[in-house]
Amino acid sequence: MKILLVTESWDLTTGPTETPYPFYRAILERLGHEVRVVDPRRNRLPMGGPTTYYLPKLLRVFGARPLNQALMNRALLRQARAWRPDLILLFKAENVFSRTIATLRAETGATLFNWSLDSPFWPGNTSMQLLRSLPLYHGFGVLGKHFVPVLYACGCEHVEYVPMFFNVERMPPDIAVSAADRARFACDVLFVGVGNRERADRLRRLAEMNIDLAVWGNWSAVSLAPGDPLRRCLRGGYLDGRAYAKALKCCRVAVNFLQVQCRGANNIRTFEVPGCGAFLLTEYSREQAEELMTDGRDLVCYHGADDLRAKLQYYLEHPAERDAIAAAGQARVLREHTLEHRLRQITDWAAAQRERAS
Repeated sequence: MKILLVTESWDLTTGPTETPYPFYRAILERLGHEVRVVDPRRNRLPMGGPTTYYLPKLLRVFGARPLNQALMNRALLRQARAWRPDLILLFKAENVFSRTIATLRAETGATLFNWSLDSPFWPGNTSMQLLRSLPLYHGFGVLGKHFVPVLYACGCEHVEYVPMFFNVERMPPDIAVSAADRARFACDVLFVGVGNRERADRLRRLAEMNIDLAVWGNWSAVSLAPGDPLRRCLRGGYLDGRAYAKALKCCRVAVNFLQVQCRGANNIRTFEVPGCGAFLLTEYSREQAEELMTDGRDLVCYHGADDLRAKLQYYLEHPAERDAIAAAGQARVLREHTLEHRLRQITDWAAAQRERAS
């Protein structure tokens, strides 16, 4: 198939990070597809740097980002009309205008699929343009089953359950760990993620235990009092994929919290942690415990703060059980839950749709 990718469109407000589309592109090309890309984060103005993050503040204040968004939509339409792809695969697409989606559907003959890697209804991850576009897609992929009936009620033509995944290319599970890496990352308990008040409250209770807790990620938005025990646990900022994989290999337990938008479902840590061979202790959800993985065999789920502390203490003291679960979890993820599995699911669905339409 000819596939036009429209990658994640959030602005890089915290600075440069890894761009995801080379991973998607490489996997799809390995599967035999011809792929081209439209990157919504690219700066299309004749000033600034490669993304709108680098635009001078004065230009951002006076509407440079909306202008860049309009230019991106024009570029998407131009490329789709000229190349005539079979599948236009969009990721979240909160910066793609609903009129652009309508035009693509009417004029290109392509199958339109939006894979939303977050809740399409959570304020930080959506837009009115995305919500208006819901009935215009041929298919909409969502990470949690509880979104499916809601999206149908919003007019979606087809909703596909496409959970999160483990990106083997970004986080090589067999990556070598040096003595310097162990000195940097070794800890009893690891959490990697952006800081917020809810996560701070949960991690603070762990910081009060007699354990070595390491927290990595951007926590600039969280105000911690001078005597807060969580302060001593903050080890550093953003970790790219390879550094994150090394950190997971150097910890004894990695913990996971499901934020409100994905509570009851799964998130990226559900698969990244066991994918790298680490032991995952995660907030309970039926999807994690019974459908995607198996509680007690591939990972361990906890119910509430007290259960988290108790299970954390238990598995720190029982390394053989912990290692067996970590090994089983890694095998399950590599067998069923990689990014390649998810992209195959989407492309197989799109190919079946096109075959039925012909």
